[in-house]
Amino acid sequence: MWRVIPCLRSPFLIQIQARGLAAKKNVPEPKFTQSAAFQGRGSRGMPQFKPDYYSSDAYGNKKVLSALGSILAVVIYFGFLRESSDLDEIWNAPPHILTSNLERKMLREQIKQAQEKGMDTALLRAQLEYVDVKEEALRIQFEQKTRQQERRNQQA
Repeated sequence: MWRVIPCLRSPFLIQIQARGLAAKKNVPEPKFTQSAAFQGRGSRGMPQFKPDYYSSDAYGNKKVLSALGSILAVVIYFGFLRESSDLDEIWNAPPHILTSNLERKMLREQIKQAQEKGMDTALLRAQLEYVDVKEEALRIQFEQKTRQQERRNQQA
């Protein structure tokens, strides 16, 4: 094969043989359907689909059963098998007992800190004795509220 290349120095056209192109033989090109680039339809006209495990129905069913089983296990444990603990006693205790016990604990800690610093604890001890009176008042108030709620529930 010959190629014409214009030369800028001379007005003549020089013809040069391209050696690489002349040496090639005619190699038949492969069909597109046989090449690695082909990802279309197969021989039957159906698209080639390779399902994986995570998109299968079996995996979806196992996932749902696993979630339901986990929820059931939690319900059984907390509903039937778990023994009562200190937290259950705190949650079920009336509010007047909780508040008075908390206040007693705080006052005892303040008395202890005041004694370590050498301060007078007479006022703190008086407050600690007054907690019993406050607890009784809160108990009465709590009982009145529960009675009112019971009456409303009976009327409804």
